[in-house]
Amino acid sequence: MASSKPYYLGLLFSITCLLSQLLLSAANPSPSPPSPPSPSCEKSDKEMRFLFSRWMAKYGKTYSCPIEHEKRYQIWKDNTNFIGSFRSETEIFSGVGAFAPQTVTDSFVGMNRFGDLTSGEFAEQFTGFNATGLRAPPPFPIPPDSWQPCCVDWRSSGAVTGVKFQRSCASCWAFAAAAAIEGLNKIKTGELVSLSEQVMVDCDTGSNGCNGGRSDTALGLMATHGGVASEEEYPYTGVRGICDVGKLPFGHSASLSAFRAVPHNDERQLALAVARQPVTAYIDAGAREFMFYKGGVYRGPCSAERVNHAVAIVGYCEGFGGDKYWIAKNSWSSDWGEQGYVYLAKDVWWPQGTCGLATSPFYPTA
Repeated sequence: MASSKPYYLGLLFSITCLLSQLLLSAANPSPSPPSPPSPSCEKSDKEMRFLFSRWMAKYGKTYSCPIEHEKRYQIWKDNTNFIGSFRSETEIFSGVGAFAPQTVTDSFVGMNRFGDLTSGEFAEQFTGFNATGLRAPPPFPIPPDSWQPCCVDWRSSGAVTGVKFQRSCASCWAFAAAAAIEGLNKIKTGELVSLSEQVMVDCDTGSNGCNGGRSDTALGLMATHGGVASEEEYPYTGVRGICDVGKLPFGHSASLSAFRAVPHNDERQLALAVARQPVTAYIDAGAREFMFYKGGVYRGPCSAERVNHAVAIVGYCEGFGGDKYWIAKNSWSSDWGEQGYVYLAKDVWWPQGTCGLATSPFYPTA
């Protein structure tokens, strides 16, 4: 019988070689085959044009000719990409023709009715503060030890009318003034009346109607005549018309005798004033982040040196995880921002306040 020793030696040698190869492979693994590229998150032009048509239908948009249509589509597409750049997800759309809010630090952005406008066109049509010839009364400081609650929201007290829409008339200054007078009238009489912005647009010669103006001159005009007509008596048209002078001294639905200026660049004084009634404020609303604001506490970008818009400050509080904020009523319809409102960061380190809101606040007096 032949010896089995050579057989066992060969088997041992084979096992040793196999183990060596396995150990070598473990130490130096072969590169994995490349993963297939992920599908692009960009939508095709056909898909984008379909979504643009749905957006147009939602907001009733029409254009005069194919050239204008294409121009607006390209602007809308650029704004869509701007909004989408703040997402971490690959899908920027939520629902048919709608956009999901996107995080921008503490605030959110999302598509709205202004999607076919550049930021310059938007500012020209939908802001409207004009600082030319600003001659405000001397500031009226409120004693610093006056009563001031930690949170105020005049909406919950029924002192704020529904959010209105100024349309493409740069009359924000009139809407802010009307909101402040509406609040004072409710606090004083217990009755909430929607007041006329149109009487200010038509009759305030210190402003320029749909080409911009100032809330302080509007308040001054209404105080000179002792009050304001209601929206029902003098409805808004969105264009400057001939002043109905008979509505200035008569037919008032709310009265006022004067207005006061909050000390400039002092958020503490602004809070003391807002604790008593709604107050007008000028802000910078020119950034695309503000144009497409959807919610949260807005901290910028914006500049206190180029205020171009007027809003009504109707409250303030601490919330959103401890952040302090002002509640500002806007005039761009209730489908902009937080149902028509913007929450602006409060008590920031620079004295002018977020977007310059503390630079020139005013409030009416009875």
